[in-house]
Amino acid sequence: MNTLSLKWFLLPPLSVVAGLSIFLVGSRGLSATAAERIIFRYGPFERSLPIADLERFATTGQASPELASYLRLLPPVHQQQLRLALQERLRLSPVAVAQLLYSPLGQELMVQAGRILETQSRQENARALRSALILAATDPKGLTALSVMRHYPSPSIRFDLKEGLAILKNFQHTIRETETILDVVRQQAIANQPESIPASVQSLPQPGPWRWLEMPWTAVDASPRRLQLTGHSRPIAADLYLPIVPAGQRVSVVIISHGLGANRYSYRYLCQHLASHGFAVIALEHVGSSTRQLLSFAIGHVTPRVAAQEFLDRPLDVTFVLNRLGTFPEQLYPWAGRLDLERVAMIGQSFGGYTALALAGAPLDFQQLRRHCTRSVLDSFNVSLLLQCQAQALPPKVYSLQDPRVQAVIAVNPITSAVFSPESLRQLKIPVMFVAASDDPIAPAVEEQIYPFTWLTTPDRYLVLIDDATHFSTIGEAGQNEPVLPVPQSLVGAMPPRSRTYLRGLSLAFLRLHLLGDEQARQWLTPAAAMALSSPTHGLNLTQSLAPELLEKVPQAAK
Repeated sequence: MNTLSLKWFLLPPLSVVAGLSIFLVGSRGLSATAAERIIFRYGPFERSLPIADLERFATTGQASPELASYLRLLPPVHQQQLRLALQERLRLSPVAVAQLLYSPLGQELMVQAGRILETQSRQENARALRSALILAATDPKGLTALSVMRHYPSPSIRFDLKEGLAILKNFQHTIRETETILDVVRQQAIANQPESIPASVQSLPQPGPWRWLEMPWTAVDASPRRLQLTGHSRPIAADLYLPIVPAGQRVSVVIISHGLGANRYSYRYLCQHLASHGFAVIALEHVGSSTRQLLSFAIGHVTPRVAAQEFLDRPLDVTFVLNRLGTFPEQLYPWAGRLDLERVAMIGQSFGGYTALALAGAPLDFQQLRRHCTRSVLDSFNVSLLLQCQAQALPPKVYSLQDPRVQAVIAVNPITSAVFSPESLRQLKIPVMFVAASDDPIAPAVEEQIYPFTWLTTPDRYLVLIDDATHFSTIGEAGQNEPVLPVPQSLVGAMPPRSRTYLRGLSLAFLRLHLLGDEQARQWLTPAAAMALSSPTHGLNLTQSLAPELLEKVPQAAK
């Protein structure tokens, strides 16, 4: 069993940023001087290292005497991870970087980076980093940590070693705590296994008997409710996957909501799978947080308030689609009157997980936001807080985003810990499945799914843990001619096809039981069935109960 390791700490910050679609853009007018040395400062003491030594190490594996004195502090495996991190490349145009990175999330990450990378002021340091990233993107071989160093507009880069070591110590504790809690979840799944394992579980990821039609659909929402809550109208884009089932047969509906920087094609494989089993699937594209939107940020255009409104716009997108398709059934010919739009299920990933839970009845909790958003990402190692804390820019009041037509939810890698409180998630009364990935550095499983799962009180609740998976493992291939955001392979994980297989199977079982009312499907939603569906090397763990007191003992045991 693989574990989370120091690779997440050793990877250059640009890798994590790329995974979130948050890059750090630059401003002009800074000195063109390139950095030649990294200066490590610990209190009043300083030592420096030529950047050329790092370049030589990345290229040849040979360490200078100065660099070797630092490398001796790392085990051999971490030395190799450092070398790979220095070699990692992203291929982005400087224009794309500049367009992307004037986001509130990128600006906040720059401020936090100022804790360990120093210039005369944090603001000046942010400008330097932005400039270096834009210039590094002009490198024909791609943007790397080393090219960022080479283009840093100062003779040297100062690194606060004391602060860095404190972050590393906190990170090591977080890793130990995470692994201990993940083992608790795995043991809980084993302890709850029934005696029999249904042989039919292996058929769940296989295509169903029905053919389907794929149909694009667009509209503009200028409804009074949208205008009242957000003050603007909004275009809506979706793809409808409609199964060709016998005339007169009612068809259940599933809505899929993508994550930040993704699009309606991200789960096309899942849409097709469910349509082949007789479900009508609506794959939404949330235009304010899609791939295309993040690749077309106008410099200085996106304010914190605009970014925060996406927490309202996304649920409103879903409600509008249900209203519109119910009001104008001719758009669904010959399915008019056959889709059950009053009882639907939602599947959402990451930001889409938030969207699904908000529609299911979990309200935004602004007190929880204030409690969590005083923490730095460098303290919590929870990158999703950069996104969640944008919601603080909304006026702190009660927003009624629930749609009673949403009757079941699958939340994959959902972001939850800051936007929702225990009181929020206790308001959910419908079946809910949380899907977590063991190696997720964006929305960490423990903080974003496992602890929040213990807040649920709805009788039909499921926690799924996919081993050796990351935040991106269940996301499918991009659509043809669609823009894509580059995600380093280290963040994608080793076995995305296996994770997608698991999601196909689990989603079908969950929807058969909780949307169609097929009680035979209950046998597929057990720990033993999940284990039968999993491979020996990439485990799949499912439990319906996890006592909070089991987790309360972990922090002390992990020290």
